[in-house]
Amino acid sequence: MKDFFRGIALITAALLLFPAVPYIVGAFFGPQETVEAVADAVVPLEKTYEPITEVNIYDIVSERVLTVTTEEYIASALAALLPPDAEPELLKAQAVLMYTYILRRRIEEQESPTPELYGCDISTDVSKYPRLVLGDGLSYNLEPFRSAAKEASGIYCAYNGEPISVAYCYSAGTVTESSDTVLGVDLPYLKSKASYEPDAYITTVTYTSEEVFARLTTASDGYVLLGGASGWITEKETAANGYVKSVYLDSRFVVSGIELARLLNLPSARFTYRYSDSTDRFTFTVSGSGSLVGMSQRGAEVLAKDGWNYKEILLYYFTGTEIIGPF
Repeated sequence: MKDFFRGIALITAALLLFPAVPYIVGAFFGPQETVEAVADAVVPLEKTYEPITEVNIYDIVSERVLTVTTEEYIASALAALLPPDAEPELLKAQAVLMYTYILRRRIEEQESPTPELYGCDISTDVSKYPRLVLGDGLSYNLEPFRSAAKEASGIYCAYNGEPISVAYCYSAGTVTESSDTVLGVDLPYLKSKASYEPDAYITTVTYTSEEVFARLTTASDGYVLLGGASGWITEKETAANGYVKSVYLDSRFVVSGIELARLLNLPSARFTYRYSDSTDRFTFTVSGSGSLVGMSQRGAEVLAKDGWNYKEILLYYFTGTEIIGPF
């Protein structure tokens, strides 16, 4: 068990935190084509876990431990991810994922404690753990978050009785990616699925060669670019859906698509690119936003509008899983 959780602990962090999920403002979409829901199933399993009632958070600024109720933790996570007018079933689905996440974190820390957490479940370091909006400082209504948190507390998504490695994104474009494509680790419940979004969510990002040079050469790894700008980025491997698995930098360094997207602040690693000599600019055309793995929030919003409940949404995006609890 220890090896299982330790082996993919970093996977969850990568799928949740890169790139950062953008804030969603206002209603998502207009009317969409109706899609058929999967069967609503809650499968009781013999193996269960003690409900988590409190979450301990290490504040890296004040260097003290913050203890909040589990419902407050979930509501704070939702406030950082979704607007209060999101579909209630989307809020519930996301809330279940956040409880699943903290349950898995609790198990991981019991198996192999992280020294810099000082016995806590997570910290306020948003490069490693989900962002939380704690307190009542927001200018909009927090009640939808609290309501979803109350309903979801104690409910988790499991595969073979174990809480899943949680993955979600703002937009997967038209199709989600598998964990195998993105991270080279084949998790059976993270398969490519139609995302049911209204469009491919295309973003265009443009940089001058000077901007690209600065971003790549000042990175922590320090990729030194020696040749001309037209040869700085060349394709190495791209998946069938257009996801960039790896590229060459300056024909010398092999970098993953997800790393290049991080360095250039691209919404996702499913992109095409071109360089124009006449304008001395790189143009990236990007589909989706976030890891592209697991539940697409845009897609889940469409499904919720079509009458799917949160259980059906989760069972669709996470293949072969069960919804466990509350107990």
